Amino acid sequence: MDDREMDSFVASNLTASTLITKENDVSIKRRGKQLLLIAPRAAGWLVLDGLEAEFWHAMGRGGNWLELQTKQHPLGAKEREALMGRLYRVGLIKWNGRGYYNTDAMWQYGRRYPTFLCLHLTEACNFACKYCMADSVPSNGRMPVPTMELILAKCMRELPPKCLRFDFHGGEPLMAWEQMLHAVRFARELNEKEGLGKELSFIFQTNGSLLTADKVQILKDENIHVGVSMDGPAEVHDANRVFAGSGRDGADRGTHALVVKNYLAAREAGIRVGLLGVVHEPADYLKCFDYFVNELKARSFRLNYSSFIGRSVRMLDFPATRAEAFADYWLQMIDRALAWCREHHEKLDISDVDNQLNNLISKQRPFMCYRSPCGVGNSILGFAIDGGVHACEEMASTGMLRLGSVFDEGFNLKDMVESNPLLLDLQKRTVDSIPRCRRCELRRFCFGGCTSKTLAYYGDYMHESPMCRFYQRVFVGLMWRLYDNPDMLSYLGSRCCKPCC
Repeated sequence: MDDREMDSFVASNLTASTLITKENDVSIKRRGKQLLLIAPRAAGWLVLDGLEAEFWHAMGRGGNWLELQTKQHPLGAKEREALMGRLYRVGLIKWNGRGYYNTDAMWQYGRRYPTFLCLHLTEACNFACKYCMADSVPSNGRMPVPTMELILAKCMRELPPKCLRFDFHGGEPLMAWEQMLHAVRFARELNEKEGLGKELSFIFQTNGSLLTADKVQILKDENIHVGVSMDGPAEVHDANRVFAGSGRDGADRGTHALVVKNYLAAREAGIRVGLLGVVHEPADYLKCFDYFVNELKARSFRLNYSSFIGRSVRMLDFPATRAEAFADYWLQMIDRALAWCREHHEKLDISDVDNQLNNLISKQRPFMCYRSPCGVGNSILGFAIDGGVHACEEMASTGMLRLGSVFDEGFNLKDMVESNPLLLDLQKRTVDSIPRCRRCELRRFCFGGCTSKTLAYYGDYMHESPMCRFYQRVFVGLMWRLYDNPDMLSYLGSRCCKPCC
């Protein structure tokens, strides 16, 4: 509903006897004389300034519209009516006991079946990254071809969705190059031979060291999408992303020069290469941003914070205050990105910024890591090299969140999604069931954080995220920034859903 439609709706439905009451759980943040009002149940928010902020206070708990129209206050009649419409449509007030949204039903989702299917083709890697979730070393094993074929066939035959995306992980998947090519060709041939009618796409995440020119040409021919892991400039990247066998002479051997060389060559050859960086020091958000955008001329990338999983548990420190520090630098990076966009008249696609902005302007939650329950087992599955099926790709190398094996007698993926006890319990991990989340005014914006990272950190997935304070600070910070910068979405919201009202 656009502004004109909303004005018409208000004029038609707001009568003198309409009882207007404030929602009971409205949260208020103050910045000088400005008020940031947050409606937790509807995931609505609004910034009021000047006379509107004063009128919010003057309303008390509310009253009928005639009383509020005639209340002594300098805010004009038309402005009051417009304010009632804005407060109503974001879920801050009720009319005659009813809200604009049915908040009891709006966050209920029907059954989903996984479409993002991650095969760990190998646990071997020629790098020894200090935060590696898989804790890979060069001698680790590879997925046998019969296991790989069985997984692909079961996904295509047993999962209902028409569109399936296969993601090849490791370790380093290019150390299983022939297996990966076989997997792509096998899946396409099976789809055609059996008339399965699936729309298939393929992607893999590589450390970039083995992305040679001959492989790039084959990837182009096979239409396989590529993501390269790179952590920004050399001093940041080489702090954690080192070759296996480093450290024997007392010094790590950095991988940055080789990765950048292969990344640029692949891009020059005409394939679109995604960039994924992992940040362990909060200030490195700014260094990574500057390097990606200004040095590499990248206009789309993703930055993940490091996680307490795998090798990082023994190699890196995770101070208790890291969430707040990460939030502060993340917001600084967003400010820098917006300034860059304005200066260069270009858009940037920074993946999680898009997801966060989307959850502030829309009630749709398309990204599996920003909804509740998250995508474990309903949007994503991870397959270990032994045929084990895991509710999340991040756990396929750890043995955690294991749902079964493709070799189990009578095992069917569709049946598993519908009836597996662990998976059904994971679906109960929502912001309404996590004790701290259910009391948080931001619960419908962040949706509780990552299940896998929470389990790895606390040993209990029915817990708030270890990065809870990151999301709290970021979402409030973005609300103020959206209010202060009306052009923000035109530069940084390239994948946002259409605003809901």
